[in-house]
Amino acid sequence: MNVELTHVLLVEDNPDQSELMQRVFKRQSPPVRTTPVTRGDDCLAMLRQNSYSAVLLDYSLPGMDGVTVLKEIRRRGYQVPVIMVTGQGDERVAVEAMREGASDYLMKTSGYLTTLPTILAKVLKQHELAMDNVRLYEETQRNLERMRVLREIEMAVTSTLDLPTVLDLLLKKIDLVLPYSATTVRLLNQASGHIEPIACRNIDEEEYKAEKWKAGRGPSAAVVKAKAPVMVRNIQADARVRDPDFFRKQQLVSYLGVPLISKGEVFGILSFYTKEEHQFSTEEIEFLSTLAGQAAIAIQNSQLYEQTRTQAVEMEKANKVKDEFLSVMSHELRTPLNVIIGYTDMIKDGMLGEINQKQERSLGKIIDLSKDLFGMIASILQTTSIEAGAVEVESHEVDLGSFLDDFKSTYDGPSDKELALNWDYPSDLPSVKTDSDRLKHILQNLINNAIKFTDRGHVTISVRHFPEAKEVDFKVMDTGIGIPGEMLPVIFEMFRQGDSSETRVYGGVGLGLYIVKKLTGLLGGKIDVESKPGKGSTFTVTLPYRQEAEGNRQ
Repeated sequence: MNVELTHVLLVEDNPDQSELMQRVFKRQSPPVRTTPVTRGDDCLAMLRQNSYSAVLLDYSLPGMDGVTVLKEIRRRGYQVPVIMVTGQGDERVAVEAMREGASDYLMKTSGYLTTLPTILAKVLKQHELAMDNVRLYEETQRNLERMRVLREIEMAVTSTLDLPTVLDLLLKKIDLVLPYSATTVRLLNQASGHIEPIACRNIDEEEYKAEKWKAGRGPSAAVVKAKAPVMVRNIQADARVRDPDFFRKQQLVSYLGVPLISKGEVFGILSFYTKEEHQFSTEEIEFLSTLAGQAAIAIQNSQLYEQTRTQAVEMEKANKVKDEFLSVMSHELRTPLNVIIGYTDMIKDGMLGEINQKQERSLGKIIDLSKDLFGMIASILQTTSIEAGAVEVESHEVDLGSFLDDFKSTYDGPSDKELALNWDYPSDLPSVKTDSDRLKHILQNLINNAIKFTDRGHVTISVRHFPEAKEVDFKVMDTGIGIPGEMLPVIFEMFRQGDSSETRVYGGVGLGLYIVKKLTGLLGGKIDVESKPGKGSTFTVTLPYRQEAEGNRQ
């Protein structure tokens, strides 16, 4: 037994018995300190003022018997072991005392004084074990409660990605766990490089966020530098504090700052203040550090979400400006270009006076190049509409045979190339439900592309239908220059061309195949390509018999 902890309150009204017991305790090694009293109310008064290792309580006392005193000791919540001593030789008293919470009992029989030290040692040992169990139970309960709180905080702060809501939920939950504290959150401002006040609880918010103190009033720099919790017993007297009047006015005394860390760097501080001097225990610091770790993840997720949302808005604005610019510019370019083509055609036809053959050829080139430019502008307009989601599909019944007959009549083989245009489709093609204008645009782009990249040979347009699959294949095959294998995965992307160098032979802006891919998708179909350099290319568009109304708008 530890002599400093062994202090017995001896409650005995018989002075001789009291003296004998005190002598026994003094002879112990180490000696046991005793404080004698003679009445039950004196016992209760002493327990209120001091702590004792045990109470040796006589049953027969003036005014209040020992069992009544024992009941009052337990009612008042004094956690002290009590040994009931009785001289009546009646075990019923002992049984009653044990039932009311006595740790043990001792009969005043012959030789009882010799057993007194042994009983005291046993009771103190049992009490020590019991208190250890109580402490273990309480610690377990505290840990379970903290786990529950951490879980609640995690669920609360992960239920939203809105940063102000996350911080509000966080501070509310902390307030439930630590009602004795005020809490603040400071976060890194990327522009200024300062850890600035963002949110607080149980502190005057206006004063806390005062502009001139945005860089910090207290030991924030110490937390950032240490990348670990920093505790200050009295922040009002700390030399690192720049504004002690604020802490005095808010009645904040002790401080614990816990860093919010992401990827090894401090991006904020979670601070706790108490209004009375408080020594944060190791357990508290560990718990609050765990809490700060949860808060750091939630805050980072909210900040990343906010950044992503801001970037998305900015990109949407930039795309809208781009689309509007392209639309306006394309329209404004197309109008004078139409006039140029019209007047050039009039001059070429001699409507404004006779011209010679050389002039006629030159004017023809102007018209051809102007039409090429007109086609580029039309492609830009079409792409702008597709990107804006403004292209609609109007499905209707289309007799494929009649459609192809009419479409074929608009095409002649190019006069400036040794190139044949072949058409191959059966007479029993079915009617399909699709958008004939979009289908015509797809085929025009593929045929024009094939003619553009084929100097000699042939371009063949073939159509086949498959009743079992209820699909139609449109193939455009050429004997042109072909496409390098490494370009095949990207040729349908915007502004992509097989040869994108500045010295390329073939012009264009690389939108034709992109438009084909998008329009094919709108019609519920798919497009494939096979090609080898120098051997030509084959583009296959596969469309269903019936294009339903769903998904008609991109």
